[in-house]
Amino acid sequence: MKIHRELLVLCKQEKRITSEILTKLQQMEDRRDYLDMAYNSLFDYLVRGLGYSEATAYQRQACVRLAKEVPEIKQKIDQGSLTLSAVTTAFKHLRKKPVAEKRKVLKSMENKSSREVKAMFLEPTPTLKIKKTEYVDKVLLRLELSHEQNKTIEQLKALKSHRHNLESLLMDLVEKELRSYGIDQLKASESNRSKEFAVSRSKNSRQISRRLGNDVLRTANYKCQYPGCESRQFLQIDHIFPVRLGGDQRRSNLQVLCALHNRHKG
Repeated sequence: MKIHRELLVLCKQEKRITSEILTKLQQMEDRRDYLDMAYNSLFDYLVRGLGYSEATAYQRQACVRLAKEVPEIKQKIDQGSLTLSAVTTAFKHLRKKPVAEKRKVLKSMENKSSREVKAMFLEPTPTLKIKKTEYVDKVLLRLELSHEQNKTIEQLKALKSHRHNLESLLMDLVEKELRSYGIDQLKASESNRSKEFAVSRSKNSRQISRRLGNDVLRTANYKCQYPGCESRQFLQIDHIFPVRLGGDQRRSNLQVLCALHNRHKG
């Protein structure tokens, strides 16, 4: 009985600490202090900065963002009537809903099990669904299509049948898209990489040619160049010396930043 009473006390403390962590994370998100520490998002900070697993980090991020509009959910988590898992499930489905509807749904979720909460948000199976399973030596993708989508793919496959089966057709489309970003030239020589490009003659001082932009991306190894940031998503070509202050499109004045650090730079 003594251990039981001790565990009850610890459980209450655990819930209170969770609520305090969410409050601190809310402050971190509002001020975006993580950008100065080279993290490109709150999620990146949770994983790399605080050592959370990706699943746990996503739960905390979801709770922080939902609590910004419905702050009372932190008290509900503290009291135990809502769980992080339940709030995360709700966040996926309520993010674009009005605040009043969010409050109503969250109220209806109180004291429900995870299974009951998930049942509240069951949706029809989408017509296009991809399931990925990774093995040591391969990755298995299972693609579910509507009959109309399959018909469209079969038409393209028929037109390309003299060169491709379905598998090679898919890879050909992927490779063409990658080549449009210059990724097929990753092994280009250093002399080509450091080649200086002519300044654009366009009247738009912010316009950068695709060829020049691809070279900037290749040199950056397709990731944000903000010190310490490792993001490979939402990359943008940035003028190191801003255009509004007289900066131009010279190759030496360009770098790659993720969207968040580009806005943070100002």
